[in-house]
Amino acid sequence: MRSLPLSDPGTPDVTSPTRFLLRTAALQWRPMVAGSAVGTLWLLSQAVLPAAIGRAVDEGVVDGDAAALTRWSLVVLALAVVTSWAAVVRHRFGVTNWLTACFRTLQQVGRHTSRAGTAVTERLPQGEVMASIASDGPRLADAFDVTQRAVASVAAVAVVAVLVLRTSVPIGLVILVGVPVVMALLLLLLRPLQERQRVHRKLSGELTSIGTDTVRGLRILRGIGGEEVFLDRYRAKSQQVRAAGVRVAVWESSLEALQVLVPGLLVAALVWAGARATARGEITPGDLVALYGYAAFLTSPLRMLVEAADKYVRALVAARRLTTLLEVPPAVTDDGTATTAGGALDDPDSGVHAAAGALTAVVCDPPEDAAALARRLTRFDDDTRATLGGVPLRRLPVAEVRRRVLLSEDDAQLFSGTVREQVDPEHRHTDAEVLAAVDVADARDVLDLVDGGLAGAVTERGRSLSGGQRQRLALARVLARDPEALVLVEPTSAVDAHTEARIAARLRTARTGRTTVVATASPLVLPQVDEVCWVRDGRLAARGRHADLLARDAGYRRFVTRDAAADVPAPRPAPPTTATAEDRP
Repeated sequence: MRSLPLSDPGTPDVTSPTRFLLRTAALQWRPMVAGSAVGTLWLLSQAVLPAAIGRAVDEGVVDGDAAALTRWSLVVLALAVVTSWAAVVRHRFGVTNWLTACFRTLQQVGRHTSRAGTAVTERLPQGEVMASIASDGPRLADAFDVTQRAVASVAAVAVVAVLVLRTSVPIGLVILVGVPVVMALLLLLLRPLQERQRVHRKLSGELTSIGTDTVRGLRILRGIGGEEVFLDRYRAKSQQVRAAGVRVAVWESSLEALQVLVPGLLVAALVWAGARATARGEITPGDLVALYGYAAFLTSPLRMLVEAADKYVRALVAARRLTTLLEVPPAVTDDGTATTAGGALDDPDSGVHAAAGALTAVVCDPPEDAAALARRLTRFDDDTRATLGGVPLRRLPVAEVRRRVLLSEDDAQLFSGTVREQVDPEHRHTDAEVLAAVDVADARDVLDLVDGGLAGAVTERGRSLSGGQRQRLALARVLARDPEALVLVEPTSAVDAHTEARIAARLRTARTGRTTVVATASPLVLPQVDEVCWVRDGRLAARGRHADLLARDAGYRRFVTRDAAADVPAPRPAPPTTATAEDRP
């Protein structure tokens, strides 16, 4: 019994769809070979069954030999037992091969998207990625279920051809010529079917993307009255998908019908030729019975071969989409071998310096520069020269960077599960530690909102919560990890002023002695930090305490207060008589 998911799904070959399929097969060759062997035994035991019945008719019935009749009856019984046993085992191997290939593919996709990060969604629409995970993996796995039957079918057809040739050369030639003709006729339909499946698959991915975008922006659409516009867009695309699906169904139904009709014509020709040969005395009645049995049996392997061809076409379509996804290069190259004792975070591109153990704010003009700066400080792609303790992040192993430097962006996501799982998804912390993080993020009201407190359920993407509640739960999640260095992007943008002030004060206390960078322009957060880095047009313009920058930098004052009249210098505050924690340089 194989345990799933696999501990090591292996490395896929993405140079071509065919090589991807062959590599997947090579990674599970043992159950593939075993399944094909048992499948061959299953069909061969059926293929020789008509021969045994024919001998029983000739020797036992026509010749009146009771012992021969008993002997051949026992042979038929033994073949039936072997067929039954092999059918069960073959099915087991078929399911095993399907599940293994499906899990292997989905694990490879999951690991690659995890390593590649945002590089995947920058190259491919989210709907395309979702469609690959939902449908391409199972379709590709179908090829590994049908392979053992395809191998067995080829062997069975070859054995039947030999048996018929031994009975009658002309009739044997009917099989040797007729089977390739039947296969050629049916395979002619597969090429246009493949093209229609490819178009349908592409349109389905686009429809999923539109649906995902619409759901994510539903609140905004309602705010501007744009629901009908996107509904019409979705309706039009869904009709294209429906029309493409109908075109696929027409070809698939035609193929299904011809899978019955064309082999049936071959069977009819075989029986007709056998009956005429029996009437002329060229073959015995037992041979005629055997020929009819062969003819009836051949419909099964012929249909399996056409089914295999159809599923191989579908698997190639799926493999082409999967290789497109898997060949997306990761945003981060994991080749670092250096180590660091930790310390300050520095970004040479902007000049931002976040002192070790200090709470540093970064105010960016334009504000969108903050996200790019935060990604450089946490090495979310290779386009960074940022350092931790003087060691470039690019020289450190990615796993070490992720363990020591944590990024929380302003669009942090929630998932379905309990409140506790939102804060501590890996179950590393005690309830007291989880509640402490919730308190720092001022998210106790969420526990009161859901039934069960920490065990209360949160719907997918936190739809049952307000934007501020979702933001505070996401903040609690990163605080519970307590990383050596934490980079926050607008962590309080969705909360009211009183809540924001409480979070800012608690954050300062909770992160004492830990390096923390907060990208924000909030007048309620900035007084709480040790130092502010004022960045304009991507470069450090000034640094210092918030009050000092308000007094001496008109641009900073205007940007933070959002007041055009702030060009008038603010009076410099008098130095306090007693030093406090906020007065540290």
